[in-house]
Amino acid sequence: MRINTKVIYVTFAIVILLLVFNNTSYYWFTKSLLTQALSERMESTASQIRTSIEQSEEGSFFVEDLIGENLRSVALFAKSQLDPDIEKVTNEQLIELARQAGVDGFSLMKRNGDDIMVGKSSEPKELQIRSTKTFGYWFTAFSQLLDNHQVTIAEGQKLLNFWSGIYEVPASGSSNVSKFGYFYDGSTNYLICVFVNADKIQKFKQIVGADTIVKKTLASNPDIMEISGLNGITFGTKPIEYKDSSGVPFISVYDRPVLFGTYNITSTKDLDNYKESIQENKPVSVVERWNGKPILKTFMYVPVKEKLTEVQREVPYVITIVSDYQTIQRTLNKQLVQLTVLIVLFTIFSCVLIYLVFRFITKSRETAVQSTQEMYIQNVDLMFATIRSQRHDFLNHVQTMYALLSKGKKEDQMKYMKELIEEINEVNDIIRIGHPAIAALIQAKIALAMRTKIDFNYHFTGLEGLSLGVKSVDIVKIIGNLIDNAFDEVNKFPPDEREVMVNGWSESNHLTISVTNPVDPEFQLDDYNKMFTIGYSTKGGGEHQGLGLSVVKERIEFYKGTIEVSVADGCICFKISVPMQ
Repeated sequence: MRINTKVIYVTFAIVILLLVFNNTSYYWFTKSLLTQALSERMESTASQIRTSIEQSEEGSFFVEDLIGENLRSVALFAKSQLDPDIEKVTNEQLIELARQAGVDGFSLMKRNGDDIMVGKSSEPKELQIRSTKTFGYWFTAFSQLLDNHQVTIAEGQKLLNFWSGIYEVPASGSSNVSKFGYFYDGSTNYLICVFVNADKIQKFKQIVGADTIVKKTLASNPDIMEISGLNGITFGTKPIEYKDSSGVPFISVYDRPVLFGTYNITSTKDLDNYKESIQENKPVSVVERWNGKPILKTFMYVPVKEKLTEVQREVPYVITIVSDYQTIQRTLNKQLVQLTVLIVLFTIFSCVLIYLVFRFITKSRETAVQSTQEMYIQNVDLMFATIRSQRHDFLNHVQTMYALLSKGKKEDQMKYMKELIEEINEVNDIIRIGHPAIAALIQAKIALAMRTKIDFNYHFTGLEGLSLGVKSVDIVKIIGNLIDNAFDEVNKFPPDEREVMVNGWSESNHLTISVTNPVDPEFQLDDYNKMFTIGYSTKGGGEHQGLGLSVVKERIEFYKGTIEVSVADGCICFKISVPMQ
C-alpha cells in the first residue's frame, strides 16, 4: 500500500509554515525587546547627563554670582573715585581705574532721550554703542535701575542698586564673552558699568560643564555616536540676532539653538521628534538611517524645574542622543544564524519523524492487506476443498444408503439422508451467493463461528453475475474486517447471546453490505470518527491490532463509497455501500 503523497506534502507544508511563522514572530519580538532595551538605556544616559548638567549649571551660576558680587564692589570703588558728572570723567581716567581695580574695563551709561547709550568707556569699541533699545530685557534692567535704583525683572542677578546679566557676547564685540555688572544709586548722572572677561566661568565650564560631561559620556559609551543639547525655545526657529557696534550680528549665549554637544547627525524629522518630546514631556525614540547605517535617536525634554536656589537661571532644552543601531542588528543577525541552524535541524528531524510515522502506518496497512490476501486465498481453498470432499465422499454416501436400505433400516436411512442433504444445501447456499470471493469468505467465517460458538447468519441476494467496480481482494478486506470486528465484540458475551448477522444486496447500482451484532448497553456512539482511527479498539487484546475498521474506512473512501454506523435495540450496525462500476 502506498503512502498518500498529498498528505505528506500538506503535512510538510504546515510544518514549514509553522516554523517560519514561529521564528519570524520570535525575530521581531526579540528585535522589539532589544530596541526597547537600547531606548531605555539611552533614556537612562540622558537622565544622568541631565542631572550632571543641572549640578554643573548650578555651580557655574554660583561662580557667576560670586563674580557679580565682586563687580558690585568694584563699581562702588569706581563711584568713590569718579566725579558724579559724566562730563567731568575722561576715558583715560577710566582706563587707569580699570587697571587699578583689576578689571577689563569701565563704561559710563547715560540717558539719551528715551534711549540709553554709552557716554564714556575705557574700551573704545564700547563708545560705539549709541543705543541699547534693542537689548531686550537688558534695556529694561537699565531703565529700572536708572528710574528706581533697583531691578525687578526675573532675569539676571539683583543686588542693592546693582544688576548683573548672564555672561554674554558683548554688543561692542570687544571680546568673545564677558560678564557685565551695572550700578546706580542716584548720586551720579550716569550708570556705572564694570565688566570682566568671562574666562573664569568658561574655564569652570570646561572642567565640569555640559560639553565636558558630553565628552566623558561619549568616551565611556562607544555605541553612542553623538549627544546634543537642543535649546528648548529657539531650536528650529531663527534666533534673535543682535548687532555689535561694528554692525556685525551676534546671537546671545542662551539663544543658541545648540547649547552643548554637537549636532552633525541631522534629519528632517528631528524637529517633529523634538516638538513631540516637549509636548508629551517624555522621551521619544526613533530608528532612522544615516549614511546608510541604522541609528537610534532618543529625544528627552529637560524643562526648567521649580526654582530651588537663587542661582538657578536654566534654559529648557532637549537632550538628543544618537546611538549605533548596528549593535542590535549584529545581535539579531547572530540570533538569526542560530535560529536558521535550529530551523534546519528541526526541519530534518520533522521530516524524518513524518517519514517514520507514515512508514509505520504503511507497514501496518501492508500487514493488514497481506493478512487479508492470505485469508482470501485460504477461504477459497477451503471452499473448494469442501466441494471436492463432498464429491470424493459421494460414493461412500451412496454405498452407506444402499446398505441401510438392503437391511430394511428405512428410518436410519432417512435420518442419514436428511443430514447429508443439510450439508449439501449448506454448501449450495454458500455457492449461490453469486460472488466467489464473498462465498469463500463466508465459508471460512462459518467454520470460525462454529469453533467460537457464534450464531452466524447471512443472507445475500442479487449478486449473481454482478459486475463490480471493486477488486475482489478489497471486497474481502471490507466484509472480512467488519465480520472480524463483530466476532471480537460478541465474544465478550455468553455463548447463548453471541449472534452476528450479515446481509448483502444490490441497490441503485451500489453493493450494500450490513453487519449487525449485539453491543455493550453502556456503549455510546459519541465519537464516530474515533472508531476508524488506527489503533482504536475496545478489546483488551487481540490479533487485529485496531486496524480493521481503519482499513474498512480507507477502502470505502478509496472507492467513493459510504459507511454508516447506528445503534438500536442493543445492537450496532455497520452499513457500507460502494458503487458497482
